[in-house]
Amino acid sequence: MSIIVMDLETTGTNVFDAEIITGYFIHADESYNIKSFHEIKCNPSKWSDEAEAVHGITRLEASTYRKFSEVYQGLIDWIDTCQPTQMWMHCNSKMFGKLAFFDHAVLRLSMMGMGDVPYFKISNITPLSTHSLCKITQSSYNFEGFSLDLVCKTLGISLKHHDAKSDALACLEIIKRLLPLTTIEAINDYERGIEDEESRTTNPKKSRIKRPVTRLV
Repeated sequence: MSIIVMDLETTGTNVFDAEIITGYFIHADESYNIKSFHEIKCNPSKWSDEAEAVHGITRLEASTYRKFSEVYQGLIDWIDTCQPTQMWMHCNSKMFGKLAFFDHAVLRLSMMGMGDVPYFKISNITPLSTHSLCKITQSSYNFEGFSLDLVCKTLGISLKHHDAKSDALACLEIIKRLLPLTTIEAINDYERGIEDEESRTTNPKKSRIKRPVTRLV
């Protein structure tokens, strides 16, 4: 088995509108040992001061990066050498009351503009969430919350939050520690069954309204 652990910093939290600024991708083997990594830095066509306040990357700094169209092929070539079956990230976004994978979706949609081959290269990798992994193993650790910074605080994992490299490394460490407590099948079952109980209780029709996927953590 081969996996990729990833994190993106983007121009926003709406999956249909967000552009990638930075991305860090870690290739790990079945024992979660790091085999290689790949980093992308992109100059987006739009900007958000709100997003800048979160990740700290300035518009001036991003202007020195290359366009996504100039760097995507290097990522695809690297993925080809890794041959991953899973792509992990820390996500808790919802659409139709079900979990969606913000980073995976943004990457996939970005690849869509580059053609069918890169799009399906990403689409065919199974996405998995360390956020779900933490929810499933909550009884073992009693997390204060499930945002990446709070999980890392509980587990004593070093983190520079909203730095793509630091976030990806933290996700890998979470996988190492928590996945032995459960199974991929349990994570898949949890993610297929997640619903917004509050929305369904207060307004049964509300959960049927289509909403853009937004990043919550």
